[in-house]
Amino acid sequence: MKLIDLKGIGPKKEELLNKLGIYTVSDLYNYYPTSFEDRTHRMIVSKANPDIKYYFEWEIVSKSYQVQTKNGIITYLYAFEKDSNQKIKILWFNDRFSHQKLSMSNTYKFYTKINKNKEVYEAVNPIFCKKDESIIGNIIAIYSLTSGINQKQISDFIEKALENYDSKEEIFDKELLEKFSQSSKYDNLKEVHFPKDRKSLIKAKSELKINDFVRELIYIDFIDKKLQRRQELRLNYNLDNILEKLDFTLTSSQFISLNEILKDASDEIIMNRLLIGDVGSGKTIIALIVMIIFGLNDYQSAMMVPTEVLANQQFEKNLAFIESFGLKAALLTGSVKDKADLKKSIARGDIDIVIGTHALIQDDVSFKDLRFVVNDEQHRFGVGQRQALGAKAESVNYLTMTATPIPRTISLRLAQILDLSIINELPRGRKPIVTKVIAKNREEILFNEISFNLDSGRQVYIVSNNIDADDDNSVEKLYKRYKTRFKNKNIKRLHGNLKATDKEKTLKDFSAGRVDILISTTVIEVGIDVANANTMVIYNANNFGLSSLHQLRGRVGRGPYESYCYLVAQNIKENAKLNILVNNDNGFEIAKKDFELRGGGKILSSIQHGKNLDQVEYMSMTSEEIEKSFEIFQFLKDNDYKGVNFSYIEKFFTYDRRIILN
Repeated sequence: MKLIDLKGIGPKKEELLNKLGIYTVSDLYNYYPTSFEDRTHRMIVSKANPDIKYYFEWEIVSKSYQVQTKNGIITYLYAFEKDSNQKIKILWFNDRFSHQKLSMSNTYKFYTKINKNKEVYEAVNPIFCKKDESIIGNIIAIYSLTSGINQKQISDFIEKALENYDSKEEIFDKELLEKFSQSSKYDNLKEVHFPKDRKSLIKAKSELKINDFVRELIYIDFIDKKLQRRQELRLNYNLDNILEKLDFTLTSSQFISLNEILKDASDEIIMNRLLIGDVGSGKTIIALIVMIIFGLNDYQSAMMVPTEVLANQQFEKNLAFIESFGLKAALLTGSVKDKADLKKSIARGDIDIVIGTHALIQDDVSFKDLRFVVNDEQHRFGVGQRQALGAKAESVNYLTMTATPIPRTISLRLAQILDLSIINELPRGRKPIVTKVIAKNREEILFNEISFNLDSGRQVYIVSNNIDADDDNSVEKLYKRYKTRFKNKNIKRLHGNLKATDKEKTLKDFSAGRVDILISTTVIEVGIDVANANTMVIYNANNFGLSSLHQLRGRVGRGPYESYCYLVAQNIKENAKLNILVNNDNGFEIAKKDFELRGGGKILSSIQHGKNLDQVEYMSMTSEEIEKSFEIFQFLKDNDYKGVNFSYIEKFFTYDRRIILN
């Protein structure tokens, strides 16, 4: 069934849903919420905490009024709460339409914060609905959206999609479900999208995670092994001769991971391995050494990274090392010149190692003998993109890399059925990064600390979460502010709206020490490596997840200098979250806390085309859920997978079936 066949979805809405990675009715009901909002707590205004949203019922008792201010139009009207005999002023800023949905003398449900302003209770931009509607008074699923689709629309679409649920998606038969006291996937999906109560929601979420995890385990153990392809490949190399060209010594876990990858790549079964390591642990150099060994054996390698900035940096930084072995390397991104000639050279086999972006997976890019592929920071790519690179040749050994650590409780169990390498230590001599939280109104203190580091010859990253918004801390406004404060310093901007050539030049200048302060978006979050940069300042720090903050912090501390990370927060009350960073530099512990705070984050990926559907939240799985998953899996394995719907599992893992790693 097509999306457009569902009531309410026309060609325009279908196009918008496609932007969310939703292409089929199945995709729609498998589009998991990102969070939930409990709108069941009904309150009266006189007892409401001003920092908390509640469910209220008010009668509209006035017509609406509009006032023009220097910041726009304010629309307001009055409501009355019978339960407390209180009048409430409802305000909308620059919203000309919401008030038109409210009729005089009618009672509506509202979900909002309430403040008291000079003895008058006020509600600003509330969510509201008619008394017989369910978006208030229940637990509501919240979804990731795109412009043109709101929460109510996506919820309505999912409700219609569930009416057309394909029962073939059930991977366990009724007998198995009863044995393990599990509900059907359909029942769990219905509960997750339209929760009855908190207890039922928690149970449904848990069972969906277990269901998804077991499906992955079945695939890894049975179907993927059944489909494994063989290769005739022997790698000849002298590892000591290669390692002696490095100007540092590998850590023990780097060395172990390198040998695991080389042994796996030389095996008769084509490699599909996951390399895990914390920020700055040295994953890329391991991949690069393997690429060099493949090149020395006359095979081609390719590394795909998520941004041109990172591709340029990886290429420039490692070119001399690659060429020292007599190998040829090339950079392939959307903006490189003479692409046609470069692609011909790659197709002829003149290039041994290619580093690039998604430009590598274009249809007109072909290789003579591609045998090793690296997906760096792979969580930035859609699954289809990741698989397209491996599909460039018949017998490609595949290495994916992630900085998201797997909990020990899972990694020890997965290691029995999955090719997994872990780098669990930072390079020798790496100093801890001093992390501080600074309130926005104390920025002058921050400027003084930055001045000290600049005067010592170091460089500074300034990061914002937006480019050019009303926010005082956008890249553009920070640029103006820092230009005024540090008049004698060379300050540059870096963000996605700049031309590729400008971004490349800015990064080169920063790497070469010609730029003192780089004001950027999160484009520098991964892979950027400038040893002289010792200061990271992150504005609007509370708007970032802890894992992202940890990634950004990892851009400094890469040289011999004392390094600093300053987390600038608007609201000092919210610093409990940021203090986790202050007190911890362990990526796994930080990631655990991140999941506790906001959920999300996956290691293995359900194979869907470029969307975050049905992905297992391993980090947020409890030890009980993990044990339950392996208990079910072991029972199925011991009983020859009786009662398992293999046809759906095989169909689910489309594209290149070997690549199951996120």
